[in-house]
Amino acid sequence: MEIRALRRILLAMVGTGKVAGLDGLGAADWAALNALAAQHRLLPLLHFQHASDARIPPAVRADWHEAHRLAALQAMLTRHELRECASLLEAARITPIALKGAWLSAHAYPAPALRPMRDIDLLVPQDQVLAAYAALKAAGYRDYGPAEMSLEQAVRLDKHLPPLIAPRGTVVELHHRLWEPDGRLDHASPVQQAPGTAGVVRDADGIAYLTPEETLAHLIVHAVYSHRLDCGPLLLPDIDYLLRATPVDWPAFWLHASSAGWRSGARLVLELVASYRSGAGIDFTSDSGPPPPAELIAAAPDLLLQDLDTRRSAGLAAAAIKSGPARLFQRLRGRRGAHDQAEVTRAMEHEGGMIGWAGSRFWRSLTELARADVRRQSRQLAALSSWLDR
Repeated sequence: MEIRALRRILLAMVGTGKVAGLDGLGAADWAALNALAAQHRLLPLLHFQHASDARIPPAVRADWHEAHRLAALQAMLTRHELRECASLLEAARITPIALKGAWLSAHAYPAPALRPMRDIDLLVPQDQVLAAYAALKAAGYRDYGPAEMSLEQAVRLDKHLPPLIAPRGTVVELHHRLWEPDGRLDHASPVQQAPGTAGVVRDADGIAYLTPEETLAHLIVHAVYSHRLDCGPLLLPDIDYLLRATPVDWPAFWLHASSAGWRSGARLVLELVASYRSGAGIDFTSDSGPPPPAELIAAAPDLLLQDLDTRRSAGLAAAAIKSGPARLFQRLRGRRGAHDQAEVTRAMEHEGGMIGWAGSRFWRSLTELARADVRRQSRQLAALSSWLDR
């Protein structure tokens, strides 16, 4: 079966309705669907929602069951490292706020295993982020890999410092912004405000989180503005379970989204949640803006399950489609910038220097853009960026 058809079946399985088309899948189709689901951390959720579906081959269901078991063990380890990391920073008089998955897995999903976490994201005040980074390094946290920018440059131009690896192997990112500064991406970034004390809650373990309302806003902006939906389909149950766990003042939500500049992204994401996760309880009546174009809704399976191996090539082409060759040239030179901030060239010595990297990237992109699906991916990304600029 063609990959686009498999994406639509898999996204339907992430939803809450009856899934059609499973009887027509052969062994090769199930293997491809399973690999796609594993790439996007969906196996535990699929086990939870479809373990009793006799249309699914027993070997596939057994794979999902094992993934669920391992995810439960990993969730316990991640939770332990979160508590340990937060304690280290609190001892240094720095209060970290755990973002997204940390709250969702522990306080919104029916079980932590259903929401595997790639890493732990912690928000700290910008004027303390370098001290927080130094405190973790002093406690034995290791560099994840070569950094693209210096720490000082990352504070100016990025949303987080280079990732660190905690003593038991969990990746930790120290964020000093909730999303990228304006001018960093191919579309405008929304207005960003640091959460005040009213925007933070603590659980029984003393871990600080954004309030559910602020978490909802962060999920939307992170998924659609920062990642153009390549963060994957877990976005849909993330928001569904959040809304089941806490009430939302929808008139206040839409007013906030409009005034802060992320209303278009919110409408797109919530339309997708309503389409795939029935009973999510989303109220659109207080939103005075237009719905997203039908073609963006139709492209959602391809965007949420886009090929992660070709997204850089598709992103380069999307930059050229939307903003012209100057933007493409900036990207090929490895330049990073933001409004009111001087540009820097990211470190590329480990990739053969700027010329080596640009040449390799250029030829790889030419090769990948010879494929019709990658060209379609780039057009979809450009169209999404244009919608987000509305």
